[in-house]
Amino acid sequence: MPLMLKRQYDALVAASGGDVAKKPSREPEPARVFSNETRAENADDPDADDASTHVVSARLVGSKRHKEGRARLKHGTALRLRRDRANAHDPNAIAVDVTVGMLPIHAGFVKGAQAAVLAPALDSGALAVVACVVDAPNGVDALPTAEVPVRLTLRRRQSGGDASSSGGDASSSASTALELLTCPYDVPASVGHVPPAALEGAFAAPAPGSAWLTHHDDTPPSVFAALNPVTKAPAEKQWVYVHNEKKSGTAGDHSYVGKWMIMGVPSDDIDAWFVECAKAVEAGEFVAAKAPAGGGDEGDKGDKGVLICYTRDFRDRGDVERAGVALKRRFGCGMTLRYKTDSATYAGMYASHADGGRPGKGKGGKTCCYEMRSGSLRMDVDEATYSRCLALAEKHEDLPAEEVITIDD
Repeated sequence: MPLMLKRQYDALVAASGGDVAKKPSREPEPARVFSNETRAENADDPDADDASTHVVSARLVGSKRHKEGRARLKHGTALRLRRDRANAHDPNAIAVDVTVGMLPIHAGFVKGAQAAVLAPALDSGALAVVACVVDAPNGVDALPTAEVPVRLTLRRRQSGGDASSSGGDASSSASTALELLTCPYDVPASVGHVPPAALEGAFAAPAPGSAWLTHHDDTPPSVFAALNPVTKAPAEKQWVYVHNEKKSGTAGDHSYVGKWMIMGVPSDDIDAWFVECAKAVEAGEFVAAKAPAGGGDEGDKGDKGVLICYTRDFRDRGDVERAGVALKRRFGCGMTLRYKTDSATYAGMYASHADGGRPGKGKGGKTCCYEMRSGSLRMDVDEATYSRCLALAEKHEDLPAEEVITIDD
């Protein structure tokens, strides 16, 4: 404020003993919506016609450590993103503020895995934030975790045919960010849906003579899974198994089979989730999938199960990563996926035996050579574990398919 006004204000504070009524704070301002009117306002902007907008989702973390900011987080509350390049913990940090009048109140940060791909795109100008609002219709306190969903409207600047290295890098950073942020974070409500018409009168009797509960070759995997719920399967069958004959490959390459695993699936969800895995098999995203007959093991936290989706060759990292991304697009990128080779399973490499017990466990308890962390579509590789798994696979190269792919996980 001007110096004269400040002196008058200080004198008033001194005269009143410091008890000056403060101006009541306003509620957070409504979000600026990117609309046709906004485009009209930017009609003179030379880049306006060379831009596209995308509505995506992200996660705000750390808000419980910033109580004043969190208290103002309501559904639809406008937020401001601010690059925090000087952050000592993360150079890609993106701070999130609630704006009250002219005063920004810190509320947390964009989740690290998402900031890692969004920050480079913002820094290069390939993406610009048009609007950001809280996306919690039932209120922040009703959320299952401390993370707060936010809805972002991003504007993408097109390269305009720029073939330069910097132009290509900027476009690539925008594509990477949008690929992640357009992927649903939470498990979609549509998971496991099969049209009733596909189930009406469908033949879904289990194939006879199999140790597991599986289907005839001419029965669609999704139909079989929908009409044979995992939780109703007799425990003596061990696994409910679906496969895609067109993707099964030749008998000679089964030693290199591996699987993405969704761990800790609640028994209330496992039937629908396995149907979704069966749909992925049917779509050719995986060669096979299985779930434990009966739904899973009973523990202190209730029944939990595992879903296993197979790829043909763990040496093909591009295909393995593609399959992992496909699984996250079906179930949301918020979950963590781990990939284990059948050669590791056959050798007895079990992470649950960290205190000893089953022989063959890898040093340090690591049994999975690939991982996709929560909030990420990037596949991380543990090279040491991969090398051990590859050596085991080559050692057992002549094993028949049923001895490798049917190992208890």
